[in-house]
Amino acid sequence: MRKFFTAILLLWLSWITLPAQTISPAVASPSQNNFTAIISFLSSDWMEGREAASRGGFMAADYIASMMQVNGLAPYGDGSIQPRSSLSGAQSYFQNFELVRTQVQKASLAVVRPFTEGESTLQFNLGTDFEITPVLFGGEAEATVVFAGYGIEAPGKGYNDYQGTDVNDRIVIVISGYPGHADTTSPAGKKLRKTFGETYSSLEKKLRVAEKHGAIAVIVVNVAMNTPKPTGPDYEDPEYFLPGDTSTVNIPCFRLSHDATRLLFKGTEIDLTGFEKNVARDLVPASRVVHGKKLRFSVAVKSENVMVRNVLGVIPGSDTTRNLIVGAHYDHLGMRKALIYNGADDNASGVAGMLALSKAWAAYPEKPSCNIIFAAWTAEEKGILGSTYFAIHSPIVPERLSLVINMDMISRSAPEDSTGKQISIGTLPVNEDLRKMAKTINSHQKCPFLLDLWDVTGHSGSDYGSFAARKIPVMTFFSGFHDDYHSPRDIAAKTNPVKMEAILKIVNECIREASVNPPVK
Repeated sequence: MRKFFTAILLLWLSWITLPAQTISPAVASPSQNNFTAIISFLSSDWMEGREAASRGGFMAADYIASMMQVNGLAPYGDGSIQPRSSLSGAQSYFQNFELVRTQVQKASLAVVRPFTEGESTLQFNLGTDFEITPVLFGGEAEATVVFAGYGIEAPGKGYNDYQGTDVNDRIVIVISGYPGHADTTSPAGKKLRKTFGETYSSLEKKLRVAEKHGAIAVIVVNVAMNTPKPTGPDYEDPEYFLPGDTSTVNIPCFRLSHDATRLLFKGTEIDLTGFEKNVARDLVPASRVVHGKKLRFSVAVKSENVMVRNVLGVIPGSDTTRNLIVGAHYDHLGMRKALIYNGADDNASGVAGMLALSKAWAAYPEKPSCNIIFAAWTAEEKGILGSTYFAIHSPIVPERLSLVINMDMISRSAPEDSTGKQISIGTLPVNEDLRKMAKTINSHQKCPFLLDLWDVTGHSGSDYGSFAARKIPVMTFFSGFHDDYHSPRDIAAKTNPVKMEAILKIVNECIREASVNPPVK
């Protein structure tokens, strides 16, 4: 019997002397009353849609900072983000920085002669014949026109619209889409599939490729006859940039209506419909100079610097050399004339979830295994700029950032998810351990979700992209697009607290596991 008790005692002593990081704190997952009021307040009319650099955006930041303080988080903003083991002496929850805000004031586009009718120019009208994508710099030019097919450069996939085509100092015309996008049963559609289009056919990608080849402007046209005519938006969004961002596209992009497209190609040998059919069949580009016509354009841009801020708090861990981030963007679309875009699901839900989790972890009597940084990012709707700024300027080297958990739209469901049992979790391909962890945690739930586990590589639809691009492990949680997305109808009354509570339970358990067992990089 004595030997038995001796063995028990030795086993107990060995357990209490295990390293701290092997003990997973049983932090309680947030319940509905921990986040529903936060969603309601952040998405109320008082917040005016929380647009970055707006009054409502600053009010939302103040509210989030106050909640972090109430929850017991240490500030991790300006004056406190330092590569040290001690996190004392922090001064602010805000990480302040500037963005460059630009807006097109005037723009013109014209086709220059010759015309058989004797006209010297054909002037297009902004708002009816064309729209323009905001750019950082204005300018004017007259140049030769090159038709560059879809404007795609993908030699590794067997397709390159720029092969053998000189577009330097010229204006490039490209078609929306990619080979086979209109007919998935065509040879090109079967070979390239949708993933090709997602990787190569975004407007930003086409602009970058055109600029790389020396083009001075891009004209985007559509083949479909039912392409809607531009009507001029009720509210035209400015463009936002990080100062000194060398990755910014600096050439203007004009998007033509169908009527303007027909007039542009009048008298040429280019048949857009025939081009699409031929490329879908044989994947052979047909780029060429548009002889006999030039385009003349001018763009006047107004630029100004504006102040924005991330909101950051931290719970110091027992190992202060390791860090885990739990983040969500707090900005939305603001006001459009008399309409307020409240953004309850997008993304008051993610911020409310982040704050509810921070309260639960801060209230737990034991320290977490590593530092847990809770972040509310600004300017996600402007191009994930808040999280990008943090990723660039944070002293946390990637080796000491174990994981970034991102929550963006976690309180509703897609129309096809009538039971509300689907969630999407994105990770990098190398992190099979995170996918296994998500599957295991989900399987242990009372009512498991149907998981959509996907690869975030090449995507930047939310703040996970700022870290995934730097090869930092990410888990991004999303509950589905709905019909009220980016509309004034995205209000708190339409959120689903039951589903969100269940999602936060999974997120909470992922935080616990990943803080103890860092994912493989």
